This record gives sequence, structure tokens and C-alpha cells, in this order.
Amino acid sequence: MTLMTGTAIAQAIPLLLSPVLSRLYDPEDFATLALFMSVASMLGVVSTARYELAIMLPKSQRDAMNVLMLSIGIAVLVSVFSLVLILIFHDDILRLFSAPELSVWLYFVPLMVLFMGVYQSFNYWSTRNKTFTRNSVSRISQSVGMSAVNLSLGAVGAGPAGLVSGSFTGQFIAALVLSWNAILHPRDWRKNFSYDSIRLNAVKYSSFARINTPHAFVDTLQDHGIVFIIIYYFSKVVLGSYSFAYRVLKAPVGLIGSSMYQVFYQKASSTYHEGGDIRPMLVRIYRNLFLLGLPVFLVLFLFSPEIFSFVFSEKYRTAGEIAQLLMPWLFLNFMVMPVTCIAIVVNRQRGAFLISVTDVVLKVVALVVGGITGDYELAFGLMSILCSLLLIFAMFWYYRISGVKFVKSYE
Repeated sequence: MTLMTGTAIAQAIPLLLSPVLSRLYDPEDFATLALFMSVASMLGVVSTARYELAIMLPKSQRDAMNVLMLSIGIAVLVSVFSLVLILIFHDDILRLFSAPELSVWLYFVPLMVLFMGVYQSFNYWSTRNKTFTRNSVSRISQSVGMSAVNLSLGAVGAGPAGLVSGSFTGQFIAALVLSWNAILHPRDWRKNFSYDSIRLNAVKYSSFARINTPHAFVDTLQDHGIVFIIIYYFSKVVLGSYSFAYRVLKAPVGLIGSSMYQVFYQKASSTYHEGGDIRPMLVRIYRNLFLLGLPVFLVLFLFSPEIFSFVFSEKYRTAGEIAQLLMPWLFLNFMVMPVTCIAIVVNRQRGAFLISVTDVVLKVVALVVGGITGDYELAFGLMSILCSLLLIFAMFWYYRISGVKFVKSYE
């Protein structure tokens, strides 16, 4: 409830301000933001080699601290490496993504990647220690910082600079809030720092780097990689409308989903290692999220174009039409997202990886088919149908593997 309350406030702020932002920014501005966040997110999600997930697993607090330091150290290296790549291949990257409007913003990507890595690492450290209030404060601070910059720069007509700067500022604030205690007490971290512990834990939890990292990258392609396919086949208005619709609609998904993911991950890990049965928890989550989400998603499915044009202005009707097409997929994603950690808990990451790869392939196929015919409605409608069928399969798969008995995978 602590996480959900913080997430609710954090999601509510930009959601409530969306009618204002939609009148300060055009869909094309949101297209530039989507391109920037796609590049940053694809690097940011793998910036820690996914060792932040392993922070939850060691019995020893000292080992967990060294896993955290390993995770942050890798994030620093990835950030520096990405800066070198951007300096060398700046123009080539712009041509590769067909996004000349990213020219200036590419130089901000390495810092954004670093902030993401620090945030991800300390987020799981805080979850391990059950300091959920700190997690909530970080999310609220991120939302407030982002929204304040969005509004102030939007009011002076900054265009896409206002949106990109807001996201950059919000991510920095969130990382700072979560890491603040460590910044104030560096002696505790120096005292527990051990090269041997870092090396041993890096080997012990290497499956996160070998298996979960490509899995996470593919997962990111599901949401962010397809942005480049959309801009290749369709206009910036279509990309901006899709980005805006997804930005608004992920609020109800993220409100409960991400909070339940973290808590379920902690409870499922404990239950599994104690030899308990995860399935009853899984069934409760499916049932409760279905009952909670059905009324909301049904209304949005029926009236999204009218709602978007009335609330956000007529220039966002296209966003409402895209939202309507994506609603079945978003509803099922809302139900499945909190339980995806089961693959990590029972060490079935390869299967989850295959599901993610299939998801990306289906999205690419749908967008290419729609792009070739020049019909964005066909593209998003086909994507929604194919990905919904895959999520139904995933629901049954997660239930099946949740019955796997504990084996000492990481100990």
C-alpha cells in the first residue's frame, strides 16, 4: 500500500497535468521525447547488467551491498562507453534512427543512462530493506520535478526541449532521493566494500548478466524500439500521438502493476525459498487485477477518441483512436506485469526471454504490415490482437512454472 500510494501520487501528477501539457505541446514534441527516451531506455535498462535484481537474493547484508556497488559500477562504465560511442558515431546514430531532431539531445543520453542505473540499483536496495516509503518519495519527487520543468518551459514555448529536460530532471531527482542515505554515510559503504565479494557475487549471479540482460533489452524493444519503426513508416504526428496515448494510459497500468511487482517479487522469493506454494498468490493477483481493471479499460475501449479529444483537445483525437485499438493489449498487460518476476524467482528466465522475443517479433510484423499498406490503424490494431494472444499464453505459462519446487539455483 505504501508503494501503491506513492506510485498513485506520482502517476496522478502528470496525468492531471496532461490536459495542460497537451495545450502547451504538440504531438510532434512528444515524438521527439519518445525518440530521446527510447535511446536512453534501451541503454538504461541494461546499464547495470541487471545485477540490481540480484540485490534481493543474498542472505548476507554485506554481500547485498557489494552487489549494489557492482551494479552501480557497471552503470558508470556503460555511461562512459555510451558517451564515447556518441562522440564518435553521432551522425551515424542520427541516420540509423532517422531522427535528426535528436542531434543535441544525444549528448544528454549518457547522463540519463547513469541516473537510470543508479535509480534501478537503489530502488531494489530499498525494496530489500523494506524502506518502501523511500521508494514512494523518490517516485513522487521524480514526478514533481519532471512536471515542474514541463510546465515552466512549456509556458515559454520551449517545444520538445521542455519535455526532454523534464524527463532528465525527474530521473536525476529520483536517483538522488534513493541514494541520499548512502551519500550521507559513505563510511558504511567503504567499510563493507570488498573486491573479492564483488567478484564472487558477479560470478554467482552471472545469469542476470548472461540471460536477464538480453531479456531486459528485448523487453525494452517492446515499448521503445518500436518507436523507430513507427517514425520510419509514419509521420511524427502518428508517433507523437502513440507516445502521448501510451504516456497517459500507462498511468493506470503503472499505478498498481509496478508496486505489486516489487512486493510480489519479495513475497514470492521468500515463499519459494521456504518451499511454499506461489500459485495461490498468483491466482489472487490475476483475479483482483481483472476485477479492478475491467471497468476502467472497458470505458476507455468504448470512448477513447471522444475522451481524448475533449480532455486533451481535438489535435489529440488520433491519440485516442490509437489508444482504443491498443486497449485489449494494455488490459492484459496490466494483469500480467506484476507476476513476470516469477521467471526470475524460479530461475526460468530463458522461457520468459523467448516470450519477450516473440512479443517484439509480433509487434514488428504488425507495424511493418501496417506501414507497407500506409495504414496506422491496421498496424496498431494488428499489434494489439497478436500481443493480446501472446499475453494470454503467458498467463498460463507463469501459472505453470509457479508450481516448480525450490532448487538451490543461486546458493
